[in-house]
Amino acid sequence: MLNLKQLRYFLAVAEEEHYGRAANRLGISQPPLTEHIQALEQDLQAQLFRRTTRSVQLTNEGKALMEHVRTILLDIDRCRAVVADAKYERATLLTLGVLHAHTYTFLPGFLKHCFDKIPDVRIKLVEYSTQQQAATLVDGGVNIGIVREPVYHPDLETVSLFQERYCIALPTSSPQARKKKISIKDLINLPMIGYPSHDNKRSTRNLFRDFFAQFGVTPAGYEEVTTTYSALALVAAGRGFSPVPESQTLMKINGVSYRNFSEEAPRLSVGLAWLRGQNLPILDQFTALARNYFSHSRRATPQENNHIHK
Repeated sequence: MLNLKQLRYFLAVAEEEHYGRAANRLGISQPPLTEHIQALEQDLQAQLFRRTTRSVQLTNEGKALMEHVRTILLDIDRCRAVVADAKYERATLLTLGVLHAHTYTFLPGFLKHCFDKIPDVRIKLVEYSTQQQAATLVDGGVNIGIVREPVYHPDLETVSLFQERYCIALPTSSPQARKKKISIKDLINLPMIGYPSHDNKRSTRNLFRDFFAQFGVTPAGYEEVTTTYSALALVAAGRGFSPVPESQTLMKINGVSYRNFSEEAPRLSVGLAWLRGQNLPILDQFTALARNYFSHSRRATPQENNHIHK
């Protein structure tokens, strides 16, 4: 009796014109492939291939069958796609705003948790910078967003998720990187590379200027770039150090080493924000899920997973 496996095997041999290449393409050895083709020929009572020492060629019967097999397999693939599309369209759509840095730190694990707990939700991601986060939420570009706090806007509701401390990104080649922990005074002869924030008071320049001033330390210079990516690229090139959130240490870059401060470092807060008055029941469920997830997941920090020295 004909079956899909036989048809797929037949099409592979027909397209490759070689049993060995077809077997490699299918991920099987050649003997079972030959057996399936022979069984197919017996079922159809026709010779489908002419075999030579170097290749195989389709007979007229084989050529006629190949076009039908392609149509059959394409229709089967379409059946799967139709069912998947129907399920996809039935799912509740939630548009989630995220900061660029979240996409390669804690976001993948959080999204997996969401899909496991609420499989009928379809999450569309929209990236924004810290300077754009409030405007994107107010304009309705997203339903809810993971944001860098604080967020000031009368039309937005917010809830805190977690806090994390800053660490230091250093050139791996620098003498400071040989230490397990960095004191502020170890940074006196290094320029600082920073990046802007939605809240001027919380920009890396202002935040760490005040932090350093507590200990009577002034960096050798300051350079501001647009994103964390650019800051880390300059660090890798040996141009200075950059303060980064703890979760950022999950991003491994050649030439960059992450270290903790020996002093109590500044912290930043991450939360959720959404526009008031949305008639979207999934928001309450998503918010509760996020709060529960981060209250537990923050127990396992990057340090505990050996991403940076303690």
